[in-house]
Amino acid sequence: MSNQLLNVLYGLGGLFFGVVVHIILQIVSKRKGIKEHRFDERHQYITSHAKAVAWNSTSIAIIVAWALIIVFDGISLPFFLMTGVYVLHNLTYLCSSVYYTNRN
Repeated sequence: MSNQLLNVLYGLGGLFFGVVVHIILQIVSKRKGIKEHRFDERHQYITSHAKAVAWNSTSIAIIVAWALIIVFDGISLPFFLMTGVYVLHNLTYLCSSVYYTNRN
């Protein structure tokens, strides 16, 4: 195997390992939080506002990265990948808005 292929495999392995560890820690944290009654109205209020700020800053970061890709790479594969990420980002916002509007 070439060095480049090994580097890709190591990178993907690390990414997969990180996702698995994250899922395990989320499950443990959720179970412990439920037992200790951590998820009250205050927690929901803080979490929803934190997610809103994170969503807005992610939108700005995606647009800035998109502009930098256009300047430095032109219209190429990274441009279309960022376009897909931006479209997915906004479609999930649209779907969640419609869902929660109809839920209330």
